[in-house]
Amino acid sequence: MVRPEPLHRPRPLPCRSGAGGRKAGAQRWGWLWLEGAAGLPGEQLLAFRGCRANIWCGLHNPCSKLAPSGPCQPSPAVAGQPVQRLGGPVAVPTNENWQAAQQTHNEIKSSPDELEEYDMRNGRMAFLMCVTTGRTGAENDIEVMRKLFQDYNFTHQECIDPFGQDIVPKLEKFRDEINQSADVVSCCLITLMSHGTRNGYISGKDEVKVNLKDIFPLFNNANCPKLRGKPKIFIIQACRGGNVDEGVEEKDNVFQESDDMMDAMRLPTTSDYYIVYSTQKGYISLRNKIIGSRMIEAMNKVFSQHGMKWHLGDLFTKVNNLLVQRDFSIDRHIVKVTIVMESTLTKAVYLTPRLANM
Repeated sequence: MVRPEPLHRPRPLPCRSGAGGRKAGAQRWGWLWLEGAAGLPGEQLLAFRGCRANIWCGLHNPCSKLAPSGPCQPSPAVAGQPVQRLGGPVAVPTNENWQAAQQTHNEIKSSPDELEEYDMRNGRMAFLMCVTTGRTGAENDIEVMRKLFQDYNFTHQECIDPFGQDIVPKLEKFRDEINQSADVVSCCLITLMSHGTRNGYISGKDEVKVNLKDIFPLFNNANCPKLRGKPKIFIIQACRGGNVDEGVEEKDNVFQESDDMMDAMRLPTTSDYYIVYSTQKGYISLRNKIIGSRMIEAMNKVFSQHGMKWHLGDLFTKVNNLLVQRDFSIDRHIVKVTIVMESTLTKAVYLTPRLANM
């Protein structure tokens, strides 16, 4: 059971008990005046996670109660039932209280006022750029992305081992094909996997660099009107620096290699972008020489299990969850990894259209 967080101390409300007003020895604590106990600070009200409950202050002489917020039902304490004590002045809600809170949570989840969804019933276009030169294991990443494109009905183009100077022209050609398409396009997905440098560049097989600042705007509302109001998803598999987040304990020696170094890029000030980086700002990105990139590996697992029912944000949150729970290793040193998601989406992205959209 997750322990609830205590209330902070906003403006206190006076607590009266009968005609005597505030009792002698009462302490100002939480939102109410609470009965003290042997000089201790008094009973500390605890809030349920996600809602405020109706809890009377004092155990024997209720004198005031919290105003309910939302659909929460009065807790058993309101009906005069005692609150469980755990060795001291802190009161812990009973099991009945937690059940009431869970019921409220379920009601909120089933609310008809849900987040709007992008219309994903029409064509989807994807672009895959991957540098395999000097990136052992990258071939597996290509296969994973091809499977994802097939599973979710993306028409895709590939740009494998390009020279650096060819990356932007190929993306411009892909963008122009979207704009000139006679069909309605629901979204685009662009995956860029290569080495990176500290100054915010990725590179081609010849190590000629390309600034991501020159790539993201190609698909904004001005340059790609066909995708106005449509999700534009970028997956960047490359390092963003040279730092290594080491763990405490040494685990099995799983050989990793980094994708060089690349610093953080700003999210373009345009709408409907969703950008996923394989590592946090200033840190290396991991790729196994046999399995491939660790983020792509986790994506394969999550999208295979949950891609048909979860929206994009939840999918990548789960990807991150899988990665942060694992310990990787470089030269017998533990390395931790977390991905970074930046979004200007205005709706939820479901890769499989739901009945609500049909």
